[in-house]
Amino acid sequence: MYLKQFSNTLKKREQWIFAGILLLLFVLFAFRQQYGFNKNDEIFYISTVYRFFQGDAMLIDEWNNVQMFAFLTYPLYCFAQLFIRSNEGIVLIFRIFYLVFQAAVAVYCYTRMKRFGWVRIFPALFYFMTTPFNINALSYNTLAFGFVLVTLVTMASVEEWRPRHAFLCGIFTACAVLANPYAVLLFVLYGVICLGDAVHCVRKKENPAPILSLKNFVWMGLGAFTICVLFFAFIFSRGSIAEIMESLSYIVMDSERQKSFWWKLGRYFIRIHRYYTAQVYVTAALVILFLIDRKKRIPSWLYISLEILTTIPYIIYYGFFWEMVGINYMLIPLAFPGFIAYLVTRERDRRLFWCWYVPGLFYTLIAHFATNTGILTVSASCMIASAASVLLLCEALSEEHGWKKSLLWVLLAVQCAACIYQRIFYVWGDEHLEYLTETLEEGPLKGIHTTEENALLYEEVLTDMEELELTGEDKLFVVGIAPWMYLNTDAECAAYSTWETLETDELIAVYYELHPEKLPTVIYCYEYDESILDTDFAQTFLDMGYGVQTMRHGLVLTLR
Repeated sequence: MYLKQFSNTLKKREQWIFAGILLLLFVLFAFRQQYGFNKNDEIFYISTVYRFFQGDAMLIDEWNNVQMFAFLTYPLYCFAQLFIRSNEGIVLIFRIFYLVFQAAVAVYCYTRMKRFGWVRIFPALFYFMTTPFNINALSYNTLAFGFVLVTLVTMASVEEWRPRHAFLCGIFTACAVLANPYAVLLFVLYGVICLGDAVHCVRKKENPAPILSLKNFVWMGLGAFTICVLFFAFIFSRGSIAEIMESLSYIVMDSERQKSFWWKLGRYFIRIHRYYTAQVYVTAALVILFLIDRKKRIPSWLYISLEILTTIPYIIYYGFFWEMVGINYMLIPLAFPGFIAYLVTRERDRRLFWCWYVPGLFYTLIAHFATNTGILTVSASCMIASAASVLLLCEALSEEHGWKKSLLWVLLAVQCAACIYQRIFYVWGDEHLEYLTETLEEGPLKGIHTTEENALLYEEVLTDMEELELTGEDKLFVVGIAPWMYLNTDAECAAYSTWETLETDELIAVYYELHPEKLPTVIYCYEYDESILDTDFAQTFLDMGYGVQTMRHGLVLTLR
């Protein structure tokens, strides 16, 4: 009885510690959300949702190939509009939405990982302390990472696997696929494994493991189907299958993704070798040494210690001294010790390794095939496998005592410190934190702190937009890369994507041929001078009777 009371006291203390740290970090990061004017990526995510809110049809009016993530953020945008009824301050609002999403994922992971004891605090908080590129936004990257993580955590942690858990994993997987369609490969792979295990069990006359039963795979499929029904109801409410098929070939056009499978696969390993050379060779040497040492005379803690000693310098270097997106690069090193820990441990946690760590590594390869940002996305997505690596290390060293565990605590302390440092001080798309002294007072970026130069640029472009007197009857097309302009007007988006569209883009003519109703009334050529008037792009519109205006930050072609 006393032992049970003592155990309950420890659990409550553990929960209070987790909740206290999470709350402290939430407040710290919420304050940090006010800083940094990200002109491109972050605002593209919101402007994509905005055009659907205005009535555009997904997969028909929008041709960017990552657009389906907006189905997940659309309800949040609608929720925000219940209170603000405009885009005033929408960027800061969505940054807070992202922080709430991260906190929810962290709490879910912590709750699910009961079987790992108090060490579950580390992977749950590790996720909360990281974010790809330090872009605090609900994007195809962050949503995919979050939903893949909760799927794998559920599969690796639930002690009594039941159909409801499989159904929930199906929902999570479908959401991950909407954010990154390549994630469907995880679902397919799981199905193949379940089928293979079922054939094996029939031959051996054995009962399959609950998590690998075909019954649970069917339940997972039903969970995914639920999201699919909602998704198809949304897209078909605004267009037909014929219209979608007409646009589909243009949506999937991407020169980077047209690289051969073997080219992409080779670049994946080459990039990891390039940025983590010493760790790759040390890990390979330790694996070979383990295989050679058949009598296992070398203690397991020594292998792990050598790997950790190789890992810590990389985290310090990329976490505190690397200038460009260190918050991504520092996530890969932590994945290596987990593999060594699993290899040298006698009582291996196969479920943790095969249901979380390995699929997490596989997802980094999937992310590499799905993007053109190379090592940046690979390293960011490695957060999933690295979180599992923490648990593998803790399990491997659980029976060790004294100084043999000290390196593990040093590793975790360095990793946490580097994550928090990067999350606070690294600014994507803007100057260093100390130069962000100006506060934007109006428009979609209201409440954001940036530099004097960016504040002046922002104010001048807002003035341009006011002088153009755009209304809901107008159709706006921004040439260049300035998606935030779309958020500052009631005008309909008249581009095939709010992402960068240059005057040389061949899809522009195709888009207006298929969507003549989208022909713009206002074309803002952001940061262009009069030389653009000599291009075939401009001449096409001039021949149609468009007039020319010179604005503070570019030229405008109008037909009103």
